[in-house]
Amino acid sequence: MDGQNICKLQPDVSLRDYIQSYTFINIPYEQASQLDFWVMPTSHVRMILFLSEPSLKKVDGKLERIESNGLSGFYSIPHLFLPTQSLRQVIVQFTPWGVQPLLDFPLSDITDSRADLNFIFKNGLEELRAGLISAQHLNDRKQLLDAFFSKQYCKTSGIDQRIKSVVHCISGEHGNINLDQLSRNTFLGERTIQRLIHNSIGVNYKLFTKCIRLEFVRELLNKGTFTLNEVAYKAGYFDQAHFIHEFKSVYGENPRLFLKSQNNKVWNQVESRHAHLQ
Repeated sequence: MDGQNICKLQPDVSLRDYIQSYTFINIPYEQASQLDFWVMPTSHVRMILFLSEPSLKKVDGKLERIESNGLSGFYSIPHLFLPTQSLRQVIVQFTPWGVQPLLDFPLSDITDSRADLNFIFKNGLEELRAGLISAQHLNDRKQLLDAFFSKQYCKTSGIDQRIKSVVHCISGEHGNINLDQLSRNTFLGERTIQRLIHNSIGVNYKLFTKCIRLEFVRELLNKGTFTLNEVAYKAGYFDQAHFIHEFKSVYGENPRLFLKSQNNKVWNQVESRHAHLQ
């Protein structure tokens, strides 16, 4: 895939506590139709704004049209989307806790589904989308997004700051940390941690740490310098069968098959922490 078709920009400094990056995708249909566009489980949620015809989503073997502007909740299983035209979209990738302040309902309500952004933001969304479509340069689009989200976050009550230390501790151990150790490291009770994660991120502690752990696995696999046994060991798996089972339960295929097909997954380009981040 031509990397120039996918570009990541960081938001304004004032927004980086909530938003990790903006990803701009522009792939001609001839190329997009040959790719697998999966939305995979990760440790964060995404907002997707289609700047052309929306994709179709495969649900129970059937194709369904999705809304142009949507918020993808925390996904615990892979979801396949099929482009109907050239793939032009903006993906807003939030920090694990970054989207809940924008919502007036629990993020857990949209696990494994999408919410219509028109319902969430009420107004200003179509103006934003029109501006993104007409903007000629990526920096102009970035500025539009910065202005929109700065305005939205001004309306919120913020976050429980304790969630940051919890996520930092989990990420520092690549998800390989039990609840008791996490409690001792953060000086918070186990029930407090579980409540914080559920209220701020929208999933339970077990699923969140599993996704953090497997994101580390994916990074190791993408480097291409380690055997599967080495990857499993570095990620804290001492049983190869357990490693393969857990990987397959999240990504839908075993690690060996994932390695063979990853270059054809747009998601693998989009989710990379290092690709084209400016």
